Amino acid sequence: MRYDKLDHQNSGTFYAKSALKRYLPLAILTVLGVTLYWLYTGVPEGIRGGSRASRRSESTDQLRLDPRYDQLNRLPPCGDLASTGVQQDVTNLMESVKKQFSDCITPIVNQWKDRAKEMNIEWVSKAAICDKLPIFEDLKVVPFNNQHETKWAVLPKCKEENILVTLGVGHDTTAEERLNRTIPNTKFYGADPIIEPNRQMYSAFGKFFPFAIGKQPGFTKFRVLPNQNQKTRKYIYQDVTTIPFLYFLHDILKLQKIDFAWIDIEGGEFEFLDQIHHEVKFCQFNLEVHSRFAPAGAQVFHDFIFKVLEQQKYVFLQSINTGTGVHRMFFLNVEDRECLAKYFNNY
Repeated sequence: MRYDKLDHQNSGTFYAKSALKRYLPLAILTVLGVTLYWLYTGVPEGIRGGSRASRRSESTDQLRLDPRYDQLNRLPPCGDLASTGVQQDVTNLMESVKKQFSDCITPIVNQWKDRAKEMNIEWVSKAAICDKLPIFEDLKVVPFNNQHETKWAVLPKCKEENILVTLGVGHDTTAEERLNRTIPNTKFYGADPIIEPNRQMYSAFGKFFPFAIGKQPGFTKFRVLPNQNQKTRKYIYQDVTTIPFLYFLHDILKLQKIDFAWIDIEGGEFEFLDQIHHEVKFCQFNLEVHSRFAPAGAQVFHDFIFKVLEQQKYVFLQSINTGTGVHRMFFLNVEDRECLAKYFNNY
């Protein structure tokens, strides 16, 4: 309504509407401020960033620190990783990893050149052969189990603040909580357009953002898991607020290097996969690929994989099917000097 069109014949109505005009913006700002405070600072007394286990869990086992926590907490400081050299044995290991991986995976992937649909359908049955390369055992990749899946990580060799970004919380933070009880000094940032129960779960140890991540800002139709469908795990398509991938990482979070990225956003990943090549620094990331629910994404994944092999910045392993046209993978940065120094140098 327009506030300048008041009925002056009714003084009571006039003053009521005048008050509404004057105080409504203030009321809206107050509600918005309280809501934002509730969403982003409502972290219970548990840990924020990795100092101790979350108090949200009822199980004694869930509250117990991993035996590796104390060992990792005693690691020497990383110092300035930008000026830290990569040790020669690490360089030699990564060159061997890249060569053996390329020799194994390139002939397999080349079979799918310009055959994106077949690539997505057949991916795990063929590409997973390279997961068995003996040299991958030297990378020391370890699991962190969720209720419905497994995330993978390489543990640091020196101590500094670690960053984990979760894109797609999905009503399950079990793996994040386990990593929180294993790696000290970790800050967690999670985004999901479904606010509850994701906000409550993620805010117990990190900072939660109630929106989807894509390439362009606005409203986007995403495949999401509503709160009422927790037990059935039945996803629906829904218009949700979307924030650009790079804007979220660089402008909202002010991050330049991300240690761990866990990406599971039901097809939304295809909007920004191409930006991972040059515009972000991930030391390692888990990715779930959903070409089944976003058929056009098959070509995006096809082009992404060919670019990964061309650049040799990442190797990938732990390919696991979760259904036809849906699979998970773990990517490890074997080129960035800061990542290599932090996760493979001997201190």
